[in-house]
Amino acid sequence: MIYGTSYGHTARMVKRVAERLTELGHRLSVWRGDALPSEQALEDFGAVVVAGSVRYGRHQRFLEEFVRSHLSRLNGMPSAFVSVCGALAPGWPPGQEEARKYLQRFLTRTGWRPEFTRSFAGGLPYTEYGLLTRWVMKCISQRTGRPTDTSRDWDLTDWASVDHFAAELDGFLKSLLPSAVEPQAASVAGPS
Repeated sequence: MIYGTSYGHTARMVKRVAERLTELGHRLSVWRGDALPSEQALEDFGAVVVAGSVRYGRHQRFLEEFVRSHLSRLNGMPSAFVSVCGALAPGWPPGQEEARKYLQRFLTRTGWRPEFTRSFAGGLPYTEYGLLTRWVMKCISQRTGRPTDTSRDWDLTDWASVDHFAAELDGFLKSLLPSAVEPQAASVAGPS
């Protein structure tokens, strides 16, 4: 699992999916996409999950670069892309379409064709934003029906859906990679 995060919410999501997959018997590694070990090759893995958050209308550029540089391998192996997008917050009907556009834009830019794609609402870490970002996010939130109390952070993720995604991913991986599930301890590098 390779991820990008701006304020830590995507890292929490990836950690949750990694924990669920580990409980289900998968051996996996988790790395932040801008801190990948140079000696690790994709050929060492049976599947890859990439997760990124949308910020200023785009996923992390280092994730795009990673996918482009490993495109033929990624398109030839089981893979999934998870997009974390504030547009999906409850209460804003156009959010589904906006989130779909961000996800599709990433795939179009990179040429990647993962078997699984999912979008999840992220959070509003108002207390971590700088003054300008906090003001901009509050204005967007007012227009889209999201929380506007900037004195606290907001978790907008449907965690039951994240767990459901992990279960779906488990079933998919076990159907393709039955030998990938062994009774060994998982190697999970903690997201930061």
